[in-house]
Amino acid sequence: MDAPTYAEKLAEALGAAGLVFPMAEYDSRLLAVRKAMATEELDLLLVSHHCDLNWLTGYDTFGVGNHAVLALPQEGAPFLHATTMEIPAAIMNTWVEDVVLGSWVHPGGMGAELADILERRELDRGLIGLQPRRAGLRADSHQALLAGLAGADIRDASDLVGRLRMIKSPAELDCVRRASAITVAGIEASIAAIRPGITDNDIVRAGFDAMLAEGSDFLAIQPLATTGVRTGGGHQTHRRVSLEDGDLVFMEYGGNFKRYTAPLMRMACLGAPPAGADKVIEACLATLQAVLDGVRPGRLCHDVALEARAAHRAVDNEAYIAGVYGYHVGVGYPPTWADSIGFIAEGVEEPFRPGMTFHLPLAFRLPGRFGIGISETILVTEDGCEALSDYPRELRRIGG
Repeated sequence: MDAPTYAEKLAEALGAAGLVFPMAEYDSRLLAVRKAMATEELDLLLVSHHCDLNWLTGYDTFGVGNHAVLALPQEGAPFLHATTMEIPAAIMNTWVEDVVLGSWVHPGGMGAELADILERRELDRGLIGLQPRRAGLRADSHQALLAGLAGADIRDASDLVGRLRMIKSPAELDCVRRASAITVAGIEASIAAIRPGITDNDIVRAGFDAMLAEGSDFLAIQPLATTGVRTGGGHQTHRRVSLEDGDLVFMEYGGNFKRYTAPLMRMACLGAPPAGADKVIEACLATLQAVLDGVRPGRLCHDVALEARAAHRAVDNEAYIAGVYGYHVGVGYPPTWADSIGFIAEGVEEPFRPGMTFHLPLAFRLPGRFGIGISETILVTEDGCEALSDYPRELRRIGG
């Protein structure tokens, strides 16, 4: 059976069967994107960022490195250009009826192939929006596509869909809340597993198993856990390190439901914490509370970041603090649950709006000593914000 026959038979049997929202949800998203395209006077939008593809069409696969581009004209039906390896993702998980297949074996040729398809369909002209600042197209495919669209006016439309995704619908918020409950189950299970003699791998395994048992989809980031002096380094994870008395345990987990992630950082300690940890925990909690108190519709991310920075001055000389007090989360795929748009940081003049969801990754790292990380995923409401977990933020002391 060749690829076109496989795609045809799969469409007959299971076409669009994997959509996770009703079609009315996707119709409203498509309408919003086309309105934004009209504002930017775009004749065609090429959507290559995987999170945007999922949000707009339902396209879902763990093969996020494989070519997939939605060609969305201002008028008329779109088509999806994807590789033969991703036929199920394109056929079963999207509402798009026109799927054009390209070779998985020669991904570097997909850009030129897409340009040829656009030319044949007379879509290779006018104002065309691409997503050069988002993960998606390989660099060689992108260059080939640009060469093939030499007669068009190419615009950077990297943020067009992402800005729409920042405001969650009620159906999306249900997914984020479900993801939050999954995350909490993982944190609880890992803390319950802490005892002398176990390793950081054991801690992660307990949390991972619990999140899967709670119904998690495959994770955008594997569970992160470090112990002892390794907690002082960010973006590290388990390495078969045995837990010793007095070791802090850092956990950052993100359960996933229908591709929506709600991350959470929590801390525990086997026995008494190291000297100075209480002071850093106090500063971390104060900073987190400053963000929670400051977020409300109409306020700027920059202003809340200034208030957060003031809350941790007592430890600025001894702790490294990245200065990003929040980032937008929603649809997420490996290698990250963090969106590349929407930050609570100095210089970001973005106003908060109801329906936005942010992870607040408050992490204070003391190199060679320890690190403290406590976070929340929040929803911006009509009059402030809501932390989506009710799990205690204090350091959990095990034994001692």
